[in-house]
Amino acid sequence: MSFLQLQQVSVGYFEKKQPVFVQQALNLSAQQGELVALIGTNGCGKSTLLRSIACLQPLLSGKIVVDNKNITEITPKQRARLISVVLTENMQVASFTVRELISIGRDPYTGWLGSLSSEDQETIDRAIAMTNLQGFGERNIHELSDGERQRVFIARALAQDTPVILLDEPTSHLDLPNRINTLLLLQKLARETGKIILISTHELETAMQVADKIWLMRKQHGVIVGTPEDMVLNGDFDTVFKHNSYEFDKEYGSFVVQKQLERIVKTSVKNPNGLMARWTTKALSRKGYKITSEAPVEVVVDEENKSWKVKHDEVVSEEKDIDGMLQKIADFYSLQPLTQD
Repeated sequence: MSFLQLQQVSVGYFEKKQPVFVQQALNLSAQQGELVALIGTNGCGKSTLLRSIACLQPLLSGKIVVDNKNITEITPKQRARLISVVLTENMQVASFTVRELISIGRDPYTGWLGSLSSEDQETIDRAIAMTNLQGFGERNIHELSDGERQRVFIARALAQDTPVILLDEPTSHLDLPNRINTLLLLQKLARETGKIILISTHELETAMQVADKIWLMRKQHGVIVGTPEDMVLNGDFDTVFKHNSYEFDKEYGSFVVQKQLERIVKTSVKNPNGLMARWTTKALSRKGYKITSEAPVEVVVDEENKSWKVKHDEVVSEEKDIDGMLQKIADFYSLQPLTQD
């Protein structure tokens, strides 16, 4: 059974020949078939840790073990059979065809002539099939979209046939559909191939839906490890991402912008958990209204008739969409001084 272990690992960089520690004494592990998402705020050391695991920069202390081998004590070729890496900056490459680029993944296994055996070709074919790149083999890498090109780099890592695959910000340059598709592909590959796939990402809300484990990195204060659901319930995301401008919503698993709300609105709704109620609340917050039980204007959400009633004094206005509802509230407040919280 494959595994990755970090034992008392400290990472960072050197400045004037002196070590500068970004994270110290980390003890972390991942098991075969796990997709692990490394998440944290900017400057906490995500990329530094990932590059250190990949041996692209030296460890400051400790050791990293893959399948009982200390990766700093073996040759680069031996290490290339244990760990493959997909870096965002590698997206710009020479003019290869798709198959040529994927074939580079077989370099640790070929002889000094670099010739590919029938077994190598079969491994490449499997990597192409697993990343849905059939029919792309002879296309130039520069003819592909960003999402297609990212799949090619993932296929190259698969062709390298290592127990561990590391990806640094694999979705940072992609649009929303390709970000989701890439993470779903990585989840599928971890389950079907049994490989350990470790990604650093800012996509917390999406990663929570696909990752088996989260490594939640705190600046200078180590890493919290757990399943996404346990970390929500334990309040870990609240602690690490605490900020005056936003907060983590435990119910929906997303971040909510916190605003200085200047005006107040009362709401009335039969089903507070209904879709209309939820998006009415979001719209009011977006426009700067604080919801309270005592306010000069009231919004009645009528889910049955899919309408909103805006009441103030003796005036009642019925609106068929949120835009109209917001306009009626704005009309009321345009004639009023600001209400202090």
